[in-house]
Amino acid sequence: MHQRIILYILALLPLLSKGQFVLKVKATNASDSIGYFRTSLFDERNFIPKDTLDLTKSIQTIRNTKSIVGGIYFIYFPKSKQKIQFILEDKDTVLLEIKGSDYLNTATINTTKNKVFLDYQRLERSLSTYDSSYATALKLGKKFNQIQKAAYFKIKTDSLMYFRNANLKRFKSTDAIHIYFSTLNKLDEQVPNKRDYVARASFLKKFDLNEPKLFFTPTMRQVLVEYLSFYPLQGDSLTKGLDEVFKSILCTNKAYSFVFDYFTKVFKNREIQNNTGAYAYLINKYIKNNTCAFLDKNNKQAFINELAQLETQQINKPVMNLILEDTLGVKKDLLAFTKNYNYTVLIFFDPNCEHCKTEVPKMDSTIQVLEKELMVTIGKFAVCNEPNMPLNGWKAFIQNHALNINYEHVIINNDIELRKAFDAFSNPLFFLIDKEGVLLAKKISPNTLKKELLQSFKNFKQ
Repeated sequence: MHQRIILYILALLPLLSKGQFVLKVKATNASDSIGYFRTSLFDERNFIPKDTLDLTKSIQTIRNTKSIVGGIYFIYFPKSKQKIQFILEDKDTVLLEIKGSDYLNTATINTTKNKVFLDYQRLERSLSTYDSSYATALKLGKKFNQIQKAAYFKIKTDSLMYFRNANLKRFKSTDAIHIYFSTLNKLDEQVPNKRDYVARASFLKKFDLNEPKLFFTPTMRQVLVEYLSFYPLQGDSLTKGLDEVFKSILCTNKAYSFVFDYFTKVFKNREIQNNTGAYAYLINKYIKNNTCAFLDKNNKQAFINELAQLETQQINKPVMNLILEDTLGVKKDLLAFTKNYNYTVLIFFDPNCEHCKTEVPKMDSTIQVLEKELMVTIGKFAVCNEPNMPLNGWKAFIQNHALNINYEHVIINNDIELRKAFDAFSNPLFFLIDKEGVLLAKKISPNTLKKELLQSFKNFKQ
């Protein structure tokens, strides 16, 4: 009998040795019945789902059979919407215990690094009133520049930095908690300034973007956001930042595709001047002419197809003409319309689009202000970008928002080729055209419209 037990244990050893980490979760009287076990990735929004925990059981044990890089993991509790983060490194055994309804307050954990990390999360929560009051201020319309924002959060930032610095010396520089805390400290050390070229040049050098454990924390995207905050909101400038980031990261790095995805979102932002030019630059250099095969064949081709659409309507070239029917069924000519005004804003919108209900009237009021300030006339060629829109609904949108001064309202119907020509597959979209029918700017916002007109006046005077 004794010999059989020894043989049984020997047979189990290969299986047990494969477990590269063990997580045990004990829940007592928890208000949630389940919890989602996940790995942080790149930022707060991305994660790898690992397992679902049954919190009605006395204890849950998860054994991972593969080696891990190490980083920040967490359990999300869907009913109470709480989250507890912890560090997992290769070959760790972690026991987390929660009780009652306030999990963070009652949580206990068995490793030193995670005891520190729980205390850090409790400190963050105690300072969360700064975040909520800041969000309220933004909703009320208050504006903050980088310096004002840093001043607003100074007490919170100083408190968190003091905690991190006091505990960093307890861990090795290769530990995930050390990498996480030190990254946050470097981010908090200075406030981005678009005129501080020295700080901009040295900022990226503070971080090792190829450190695998950095990727498995929620801070990597934040590094990129802070870095681009040193640049003005202009496509030509931001592409320089783009190139510097990609110089700092290996093609083989798992984070490479996440960094690329982040920049696609940056260059689709209408608050950036010449955003479409910068987006075309991104696809040309890092997809079409890139030897780094980080995308599969189909995704690569989709970007190249998008590039062709972006390059159909080129800045400082004659815009493609539109001849479309208005609300009475009469055909209207875009290029004939532009001759009546100093500038024309071409608008694509859907009356049922929630963003359109806010942004189209905002653009209209911005144009009226600019006309008075700059003493120019600006026409609005508004294209209903929903072919199945009932006439009554279309007219109601126009009337409800008083879109009737210097307007031509037309509908695109089912012309897919025109949509492709203007890449008009989202709403709303705004284009700026001059009196001669030359396209000056694509996919703009009210703010970038103002910048483009000021730039146009400056060029005219020169």
